Amino acid sequence: MGFAEQVDEMVERIIDEAIKFYMASRGWRLNIHGNYEQWPAGDGTQITPPGSPSRTSGGQVLGAGFPGYYGGFEYGAGRNAGSLVYGHFETTIRDLFRPWRTIPDPAAFDDYLDQVRDAAWSVSLTSAADRVSSVGNAALDTVGYLQEKIGGENMRGATIFAFDQNFCTPLPTVLHGQYAVALLAGVTLLGEKEIWAKAREDVHAIAEKMLEAMKDRGSAVADLGTITALFALAAAFPTPAQPILAGVGAALPALETLLNAGDEPNKQPVEFAGGTPEKVIASASEALKTLARTIRGCEDDIKGKIKDGMETVTRRSRSFAMPKPKLLEVVDVSGIKVDLEVLHFLATDTLPQIEKQINDGADLVYWGSMCGAAWYRSSELGVSDTTDGPFPAWQELAALAGNLMSDLAWEVKESAAHLQIAADRHGRTEAEITESLRRHARKLEGFAGHDPIGTASRWLDEHP
Repeated sequence: MGFAEQVDEMVERIIDEAIKFYMASRGWRLNIHGNYEQWPAGDGTQITPPGSPSRTSGGQVLGAGFPGYYGGFEYGAGRNAGSLVYGHFETTIRDLFRPWRTIPDPAAFDDYLDQVRDAAWSVSLTSAADRVSSVGNAALDTVGYLQEKIGGENMRGATIFAFDQNFCTPLPTVLHGQYAVALLAGVTLLGEKEIWAKAREDVHAIAEKMLEAMKDRGSAVADLGTITALFALAAAFPTPAQPILAGVGAALPALETLLNAGDEPNKQPVEFAGGTPEKVIASASEALKTLARTIRGCEDDIKGKIKDGMETVTRRSRSFAMPKPKLLEVVDVSGIKVDLEVLHFLATDTLPQIEKQINDGADLVYWGSMCGAAWYRSSELGVSDTTDGPFPAWQELAALAGNLMSDLAWEVKESAAHLQIAADRHGRTEAEITESLRRHARKLEGFAGHDPIGTASRWLDEHP
């Protein structure tokens, strides 16, 4: 049974108990014939019980077995006075829960979470690159191999030095930064899922306590759990191999605050005191409003963490993105001293492997970002100003993560192409190689893939 069906089933039980509660509070009891009759001092007037399948088909007033009249209910008078009472509680209680029937399904986020999680893993380094210990993508061990070979004694010359200084050296830092951005996208998406998982529990709890209060004609208390949704996320968002790194937040403070949110706060109790069904309904209504306010607060927190993270990326862009490769500006191969076989292997095998992993990550983020439908909620809930809540902000974060990866993959690809030109020296003079390098640099002039930092900066300026 789905969530909406579970809510519907509970609502119908609440309606039945609310009608019994109301009739009892007005002195009406079921007699041996199954009709309501005032007791102990009635005049013989009876009211038929709720009908089936439509409650309002019942509620007819009878006097001495014939159609009668009753005017003592505040919801209407006449021959169908009972039917008007039944209809009132049906409408009121169904309307109370109706917007909550279709709140986001936590399971709808799962496939997208897997995509974003795997995207983060694709750009996570292993211990070979001295960034991540026994967690990352083993295919990126090639980064360590690249650094080792480029920094070797048999690699000299302006082109090689430029590649080592401007690309190989910062590459682990940039990859680690992009891992943190992808992880922030995943953790905030997980936070959104957890909000609605908790909200479903709270809706059930409110409905159950409302039913209990209707039955007991007394009071009940429900604890709202949604406020805890953004806590202990580190344990809930593992990479495919190991739990999240304890220190990954060093690259992105917004991620650090989510992964170390601290102890769970006290849950918010909501009382269902009321001597009439109307008061119980009012208590339930206030409980649902409290739930809505709590969800809004949690989603505002998610949006705040997203913006904080994006601001960190734009302020400290060198830790997350590389500018146009300075290697492409170096076209002088005079004095170059290289192991041509190694250089050719780096250009045609090692760098393409790195490019593939980064492109895989970018593709996974793209597919993971197509989750807008999972965020939909009715505007009647009052949990957000739009029907998709903080999704637009989250989508910008996911786009930033994907664009950073795509841009870096482009850098790797074109750097590999430049190195391959330098390595292809068989039967060619230095002048010919230099001219080939110039042509390659001119071809790419003015084009540097995406501009992820600029795009994110503009969005932040437009959404202060």
